[in-house]
Amino acid sequence: MTPTEPSIRNVAYTHGYYRELSPNMIAACLESQGVTPPDLAAPLNYCELGFGFGVSLLANAACFPHMRFYGNDFNPEHVAYARQLADDAGLANVEVFEDGFDELLQRDLPQMDIIAMHGVYSWVSPTQRQVILDFIERRLKPGGVVYVSHNTLPGWAAKMPLRQMIHRHVIRAGVHRSPADQLRDALSVMQTLCDLGARYFESSPSAAARVVELTEADPHYVAHEYFNPYWQPQYVYEVADEMGCAGLARSAAAMLEDHVDAAWLSEGARAQLQAETDPIWRETWRDVHLNQAFRRDLYTRGAAPLSAAERDRRLLDRRWALAKARAEIPPETLSGRAAEVADDALVASLLDALCAGPVSVRSLLGRAPFEGRSARQLLDVLMLLSGVGLVQPALPEELAQAALPGVHRFNAAAIARKGGDGLLHLACATTGQALGFNAPALLQLGAYRSLVDACPEALARAMKPELGGSDEDRRASAERFLTRRAPLFALLRLW
Repeated sequence: MTPTEPSIRNVAYTHGYYRELSPNMIAACLESQGVTPPDLAAPLNYCELGFGFGVSLLANAACFPHMRFYGNDFNPEHVAYARQLADDAGLANVEVFEDGFDELLQRDLPQMDIIAMHGVYSWVSPTQRQVILDFIERRLKPGGVVYVSHNTLPGWAAKMPLRQMIHRHVIRAGVHRSPADQLRDALSVMQTLCDLGARYFESSPSAAARVVELTEADPHYVAHEYFNPYWQPQYVYEVADEMGCAGLARSAAAMLEDHVDAAWLSEGARAQLQAETDPIWRETWRDVHLNQAFRRDLYTRGAAPLSAAERDRRLLDRRWALAKARAEIPPETLSGRAAEVADDALVASLLDALCAGPVSVRSLLGRAPFEGRSARQLLDVLMLLSGVGLVQPALPEELAQAALPGVHRFNAAAIARKGGDGLLHLACATTGQALGFNAPALLQLGAYRSLVDACPEALARAMKPELGGSDEDRRASAERFLTRRAPLFALLRLW
């Protein structure tokens, strides 16, 4: 790092929650691809590298009280926040460290079943990537899984000059200002270049569009993405080679919607990929077809394949839960090729079937709305609906019951913060994941939980000190909450 180069060590990140880090989502993605996942009923060890404010890590700890969770971050503000939230939520199964990766490598830690890192691998130096790989090699159990996200090529190729221009502009202009001011100045220069018809932006529409997107983005996110001195998009085969040196093999995409190729690829593209015998080159060509810029993948160390019969059994018996109030879901939920895979009638029937609580594909087959539909069709639609946040894979009932105390404590701690510190997610015992809210919705939830008689009038009165507004608006909001959202939240067991 040069003397004038910006450092993000003490720039706080966002309070993000990432569903793909949930042990339940990891298990669902591995099972979908016929790979044996870690046993979620076992006392697993889970480590998140570079956890930010720790929202995902602590939500996972709340949902899986029989597991142990560990995490590191070099930002002291992040670590202090995570420790305080863990204390407030009474989570005794999580430990966080103010460590760099070198320090974490030297800690006396148990062998891990799951190691996760989101927004880390592309933003550290090659030396630090090797330290991460050394940690994985030493700490991951046989059969264990690693989640890794990274910026990838070719999707970043057209925008790489934009990133570098913004980065160097910050260095040139000086670093003694806020990320928001630094970003504003840099984007002003980029927009001027666009307006003057600079040929780079004319020939790279995605770069010009990115300038507009960044003007509306959280400056703390942009600081980590664009001001970081280290940044290296890689082809998927490069990351797979590096993971291979630690004894890992790529096993699955970490987002269920990415398992439905027909939703993203033409028939000809799918035929080309199916003819490719090398699985990593298949993924490379897939990235070329989609111009992929960001990947989320699961790598495993010697995980056993599931037999075809066992894979089918697990996929048929896995339950799925609605994650948004049915009355608030528009008729057209999917677009593009996804809408061709999942016709509106089938989507509506599936959403209706989930309204009474979690159900499995096995239980749906043969019902009147699904006559003539195959299990594969139903699974594909459910995975696509997962991608747009409308459904979530559910936990087995015994794990959901065990999650209740920790989930309720975590959610009470989150609601007490009223969204003022950026924490806008509540954990779900039913699914082992979390749901996002805005600050007014958290205030409404807090008011609802304080009531003995939860009628619209009482909820509207309870909301008045927090939300203000007219009596009519508050009552209408209370009515919508009680008739639409409260029944769903009860099924998800948020409290």
